[in-house]
Amino acid sequence: MEHLRRTGERLKDLMQRRILLQSSPVVLALLVVGLADQWAAGDAHWSAFVRRICQTGALLVPVLCAHVAACRWRPWPAISVWLMGFLAYPLIFGVFAPNLALTTGEWVLVAGCSLIFLVLHPDARNRDGKLAAGEPPILRMPITLDGTIAILLGLWVLVCTSILASTPDAVRNQPLGTWFDGQRILSEPGETLWYMAQIAVMAGVLFGWYWICRYVLVQRVLRQLGIVPFAIALAGCVVLVTPIAASIGIAMPMNIPEWTLTPSESHNPFDPINYRFSVWLTAILIPVLLIVERLRAEQTQASARHETVRAELYMLQQQINPHFLFNTLNTLYALCLRNRAESAGAVVKLSDLLRYVVYRGQAERVGLDEEIAYLTNYLDLQQLRFGHRCTLQTSWPLSPAGLGLPPLLLIMLVENAFKHGVEPHDGPCTVQISAAVRGRTLSFECINSFSDAPLAGVPGTGLTNLRRRLELLFGQEFDLSSRPDHGGWRARLRLELEPC
Repeated sequence: MEHLRRTGERLKDLMQRRILLQSSPVVLALLVVGLADQWAAGDAHWSAFVRRICQTGALLVPVLCAHVAACRWRPWPAISVWLMGFLAYPLIFGVFAPNLALTTGEWVLVAGCSLIFLVLHPDARNRDGKLAAGEPPILRMPITLDGTIAILLGLWVLVCTSILASTPDAVRNQPLGTWFDGQRILSEPGETLWYMAQIAVMAGVLFGWYWICRYVLVQRVLRQLGIVPFAIALAGCVVLVTPIAASIGIAMPMNIPEWTLTPSESHNPFDPINYRFSVWLTAILIPVLLIVERLRAEQTQASARHETVRAELYMLQQQINPHFLFNTLNTLYALCLRNRAESAGAVVKLSDLLRYVVYRGQAERVGLDEEIAYLTNYLDLQQLRFGHRCTLQTSWPLSPAGLGLPPLLLIMLVENAFKHGVEPHDGPCTVQISAAVRGRTLSFECINSFSDAPLAGVPGTGLTNLRRRLELLFGQEFDLSSRPDHGGWRARLRLELEPC
């Protein structure tokens, strides 16, 4: 019960965190809209800001519900509910309550935040982060820091081009008051492209500085030489690169004698304002790069640990399979010596057992019914071998379908019962095997009447391998015990099954 309670709490916590994550873009848009209204009103009181947030939040509740539903539903229902929440609802609300509705720009901001999250974040598409069927191939592209920086710079180029191309002779008519004039942009395509090309060159300069900081200074100098050479190299690059970048900006054709496309707006590439801009840009960029590189290193280490665990699991499983094969061949050998008709049936059962080991033994998870069928074949062979001197009692769950576990976990306990409780003794003996499923918890028990196990608490190689494999697969979420019991031996295993 305690384990089920902890599992329920973990699932509840996971669902809460996922809902918070999926709600975050709409909440961010809500905060930005509230802040913009606060600036527009020129109000300095917290109470007014909180009131605006609450009013706007109440207005955006249907939008938030539509966004979360779009995150969790499949593509076509998600598209329908998103259009209803972000297009139909604002139009209807604007008709019946125009004084309370947001502006067009604010609705575009909210919808844009939602769309960016839906397109770029894997948790927005379904619960396990996998792409749903029918999604466009662009969603399969990994989102990297390089791509993010490139996208942001591309958006910066478009915004700057829009502002400049919307005003005639924009360089001489500053400050610019128009952000977007679609009619003028379309009527002057040559001028628009002329501005875009020059802004794109400056965006390339900024991306080049990002590339130097990340791939030269952080990944090479800092990682290989240490912090002091990194600080020296960083300072030297700022001193040298700043006037080079400023010279490129000064060389742009859109410059005039009174203004240039540089932070200082002067024709001096060594102006202190240019250096001040470089220092602030670097101060923001370097911590971000260090965090990203640290996360990448941790991800690489986690991946390496995962591969190590998989390799160890495979090794442990290979240690189990030969032991099973040798015992089964001994059983078949004993049957053949007796020249009994059951030998042919035993060969068929051995074939089924080997087929299971070869084809299903390497699977990540098999059905509990498959594992029970495998154990049943093994027990049939052992009964043919030991005849009437071994009394076998079994109890299996009535409907084990639908639940699964890693393959070849239970066989080790059954093999030990015959190896230590039946084979060493000539007299009558008993083996009792029971499996019960309550909810998703499997309780497996194996009892043999005699045991030549050396000492209690000193498990053999088989049990050691089984415990290690369980630890790798389930951590501490299992219960395995093996101890003497009234002259015999009792082995118990309890673990959680997974749907399959």
